[in-house]
Amino acid sequence: MIRNCLVLSQYREGSEYNDFIGKFYHFPGNKNKSYLSQFQHLPIEFVYYEPTANDGAGEYFGYGTITKKPFEDKREPGQFFVEIDEFKPFNTPVPLKNTDGFIREKSSPHYNAQNAVRKISADLLDEICLDGEIQLNFKADAHLIRVLGEQLIASEKVGILELIKNAYDAHASECTVRIENIPTLPQVAQEFYSYPELQGPVIIIEDNGTGMSKEAIEHGWLRPASTIKTNIKEQIKKEREAALKSGSLAQYNSLIAELKKANKNRIPLGEKGVGRFATHRLGQFLTIKTKIAGLSYEYVLELDWNKFDNYSGQGTDLQSIGVGLKRQPLSRNYGKNDSGTQIIIYGGRDGFDWSEEKIYELNRSILQLNSPHPHPDALKSLFQATLQVPQLPDLGKTNDFEPTATFEFAGLVDHAGKMDYTLTFTPPASVPMSSWTKDETINLLNSAKSIWPNKNRLPECGPFFVHLRLWYRKAPWVDGPESKFFMDRLAQYGGISIYRDGINIFPAEWGAQTDWLDLSKKHIKQGWRLSYYNMIGNIEIEQSANITLTDKTDRQGLLENQAYHDLKQLIKAIIEGLIENYWTGTRDEYSELMSKVVRDPKMLKEYTRQAADINKKISENYPITDDPHEILGVLGSNPLEREERLINLTRSLKDLQKSLQLIEESQEMLTEQAGYGLAIAASVHEINKITSNFFYSINDILKKDSFDKDKLTELRESSSSLRTELKRLAPLRALRSEKRVEFSISRPISYAISVFTSRFAKKNIKIEYKAIEDFNVYARFGAVVQIFTNLLDNALYWLDSPDFETKTVTINVDAKFRTVLFADSGPGIHDSILPHLFKPGYSLKIPRSGLGLYISKYYMQDMKGDIQLVANPKYRISNMPGAQFLLDFARVQDAKEL
Repeated sequence: MIRNCLVLSQYREGSEYNDFIGKFYHFPGNKNKSYLSQFQHLPIEFVYYEPTANDGAGEYFGYGTITKKPFEDKREPGQFFVEIDEFKPFNTPVPLKNTDGFIREKSSPHYNAQNAVRKISADLLDEICLDGEIQLNFKADAHLIRVLGEQLIASEKVGILELIKNAYDAHASECTVRIENIPTLPQVAQEFYSYPELQGPVIIIEDNGTGMSKEAIEHGWLRPASTIKTNIKEQIKKEREAALKSGSLAQYNSLIAELKKANKNRIPLGEKGVGRFATHRLGQFLTIKTKIAGLSYEYVLELDWNKFDNYSGQGTDLQSIGVGLKRQPLSRNYGKNDSGTQIIIYGGRDGFDWSEEKIYELNRSILQLNSPHPHPDALKSLFQATLQVPQLPDLGKTNDFEPTATFEFAGLVDHAGKMDYTLTFTPPASVPMSSWTKDETINLLNSAKSIWPNKNRLPECGPFFVHLRLWYRKAPWVDGPESKFFMDRLAQYGGISIYRDGINIFPAEWGAQTDWLDLSKKHIKQGWRLSYYNMIGNIEIEQSANITLTDKTDRQGLLENQAYHDLKQLIKAIIEGLIENYWTGTRDEYSELMSKVVRDPKMLKEYTRQAADINKKISENYPITDDPHEILGVLGSNPLEREERLINLTRSLKDLQKSLQLIEESQEMLTEQAGYGLAIAASVHEINKITSNFFYSINDILKKDSFDKDKLTELRESSSSLRTELKRLAPLRALRSEKRVEFSISRPISYAISVFTSRFAKKNIKIEYKAIEDFNVYARFGAVVQIFTNLLDNALYWLDSPDFETKTVTINVDAKFRTVLFADSGPGIHDSILPHLFKPGYSLKIPRSGLGLYISKYYMQDMKGDIQLVANPKYRISNMPGAQFLLDFARVQDAKEL
């Protein structure tokens, strides 16, 4: 394409012509018709040039385009105007002469300094623009509407839900969605349609909100990503940050109260300004009818989206496509509010058909827009959305069968991570267990110390309310003719929804599909764990308190910022650190109640030995041939065959006994290796921190290239810490290869304390132990060290909290009864773990292992000792409210007894 380029002489001040720089160029046409002819070949690109009297010091100062032919100046005969488009000034004016002193246009055959309008080559025009650092601007192509509609609105369902949320933001109390004349569904009589003349499918979204004024349509709806709603949220964010810095939320709360008062107790849900693109996604044509209170007519905006989908190969500027706005008499009754909006979308889209399944799915999503179990103190939403489809008259009839939840949980989490909760267990009548309710307060940050190691950082997600209903997915917990339907519903829609100000912004199935809480991943590895298909729940947040929890642009979830990750970790702490303990414990309790299955390999081995001995006695002492008591009929009728089968049975039982012996040995080996792994994990973490500090300290010294006493002292301390951690690992390989030796009980206690001394000192935890009494044991030294290491490690974890003024661990040795009492001043053992304290997998820690006490009990019983929780106040240390364990070595031999 040949570019037509000009230079236009223009004085920025004191011009004799009626110029408007960047808008219109004024020039003589009668006397110099050559000027007029220059503007006949459109489009034109030009640069402004301001001459000087010397004409050697002039400069170029801007760029523009001309797309329309000149028109005559009616006030001054012989003078003409030409309209200028897209004027772009230069950041730096460009002198007429280049750095070598030559006139830039000198080589042009059209150059004549006397000509105010002259031609210039396209290359030279570009060079002048670049030397002037031309100011460019983003341009929106009309096709952007289609791109945004497809990319920002993930599906047709999401598009309709987005438009419903716009009705909520418009302070509506009702929103009706109607889909009619759907080509893929059986047709009904035309009188059942509101707009039978329109090409189907026709989608009508009608609300009784405040409606839109002309200004709101022009500067809001027709302005993609407008900041009308965003400005309110940005103001809230800034005010909250300022309030937190000042330490007073009074002014912030006053602002929120005023905003809610002005917006019918609501803060806008929308914040991207992209809801209008949903109308493009849903159909080819759009009509908007809207009215504000007090107006005697309604505004009508009509759009043909096909005009924006230009595939001609040439770009079309978004703002170049005109959209007509008119007024007309009222087309409907606007109700007592005398206001509202009706959006009519029709014509459909290629590649998408409304099936019966999709409509039922949409209906379910609309019904779930309002929270089913909001916080009792929260204001109930005055917003209700419904779906009508004339071609599906039974749409509203749904099977909502839901058996009583086995567990029901309600928790209110404050800004600091502390939670008041109620957990109720309600077994069905067919389960012989008693119902119960727990009402407690816990600090969730204690369960996720890897996220909040010192609690100096508060969760950024803010306070929230969570409600969960949970079911075991099998009889007798869920039973009856409709149980399969309910199980299928759980599998498809189970999980946790997120509601903002009472409106669903994150359906449960989205979270289940993306596994946002990592429940599916863990359930696959360990089938006993909770997953989404065991629960239906909701999280309630408020924009005023959770302003940093922000929607993704495509509306399918939340932005994964720090606030999102904090919310995720707190929910995981609730599920994994608390509810799962009750969940698995109750299931195990029921299994033990209803089943007499023996799981202990030692007991199974003993029963197998007894059975083999009985078989042997029968073979030796019972008349197998005659079988007078008829007890061998199952072995066959032939006496010889019967005798052979009895011998084979005896041999099989002996083989089974050997197999069980191997299983028992493998179990013992795995338990001991798990114990070593548990111990080494903590040390590896500490060693990693120490070596990192070592590395960076040495780097600092090398960079300074000078003696730094402080850094060398720091390195010496790091070296000492590293030596301590390696010391901790040395005796912990309590495998079966370790020989039993005699030692005093004070040795492993002192050793374990020495390993934890520095860490306890950093956390201001006091250890009270005086080796006054002592006794000897004959055991594996590493095993006993690990028992005390596990107890000290647990105490360190739970005492590391500002919730406790006094942090103490006390160890008392009783030589007479050969016992050790271990006590701490922490929070004690939580009720959810108490019945299963020494079983693997029960823990409030995230991530959970629950192996420490299980392994400690294994080691104690392996040496004929035992470990028990001390619950009776008579035997507890009175000023220690935390966990207290009694280690009983009464049956553990010493060398004198061997």
